[in-house]
Amino acid sequence: MYKEVEWLRVIIGKLKDLKRYFGLSKEIDEAISYVLNTDLMSLELGRYELDDNVVVNRQQYFGKTDPFAESHINFIDLQIVLKGKEKMGYADLSNPTVRVMEDYDPNIDLAKYYVTDECFYEMSADSFALIFPEDIHRPGMKVDEEMIEKVVVKIRIK
Repeated sequence: MYKEVEWLRVIIGKLKDLKRYFGLSKEIDEAISYVLNTDLMSLELGRYELDDNVVVNRQQYFGKTDPFAESHINFIDLQIVLKGKEKMGYADLSNPTVRVMEDYDPNIDLAKYYVTDECFYEMSADSFALIFPEDIHRPGMKVDEEMIEKVVVKIRIK
C-alpha cells in the first residue's frame, strides 16, 4: 500500500545519478564533486573538514530498531550508504504528528523529534539521500543484521 505524500522534498537516488544535482548551490556542488572524485570506501572512519562549508563523516554501525528523528537548520545532509542496508524515516516539519523530543541545539545543529506518521524508504549500497532543513529524517533504522557503512556529508547553508 502506498501512502500519498504532498510534502516530500528529500532527494533519494543512486550514487551514479548524483551529478544531476549540480547547480543547486556552490556548497552542494563542492560536496558532490568530493563524493564523485573520492574512494569513499577507503576513507578511515571519522570526521573530515573539507572547509567551513563541507564536513564529511565516515561511519560504520549496526542499524537500530528505533532511532530518533532529527532535523538541522544550518546544514543539508547528503547521506550515502556504501555497504549494507538501512531504512530511513521521513516527515516534513509541517506534519501535524511531529512533536519535539529535544529542542534545537545550535551547538550541534540538531533537534530531535517524535513522529507517528512518516514515510519510509530503504537505502542500500550506492544510494543517497539529500536532506534539507525542512526534512525530519530518521536514519539508521535496522533492516537486517549486516553492518552499515555510510558517509554523511554536512553541507552548510549560505
